[in-house]
Amino acid sequence: MSPDLPDDLFRGDPVEIERGLDDWVAGFERNAARYQELQHRVDDVRVTASSPSGVVTVTVDANGSVVDAKFTERIHRTSPQELGAQLMGAVNRAKSEIAGRVREVTDDTLGADAGASADRIVHHYQERFRSTGEPAEAPPRGADDEEGDFGGGSIYDRRR
Repeated sequence: MSPDLPDDLFRGDPVEIERGLDDWVAGFERNAARYQELQHRVDDVRVTASSPSGVVTVTVDANGSVVDAKFTERIHRTSPQELGAQLMGAVNRAKSEIAGRVREVTDDTLGADAGASADRIVHHYQERFRSTGEPAEAPPRGADDEEGDFGGGSIYDRRR
């Protein structure tokens, strides 16, 4: 993306040399402005995903931080363990889409001539969010775990 200095830049007419240097500097300034615009646009990236059950919808930013979470009325029929799994699954789905969204923004902002620079930027996001697998499925509602802590059932239903 950086324009190379022409081999013959310092040969010839001083006016042409000055014009060539001005063009070269202007190219760097244009590229700097495009990358600044890209940074602002990536900062504005938001990805939204919902859990399969529809109990939660989350929005993450390009850093993977949750910026919004909305729950539906289904929350009342969802155990805490199920809710946790649904929430984390939605977050992970949203994070898995960040690199694709950054690719769109990068291509739109920098254009086709960005080449390797755009690929490096997108690769950073692919690496950062590559291991956002789905959490293990929550146990069925009302199941108790071996240690008896928050297994989904009521403490009042337990026989001691």
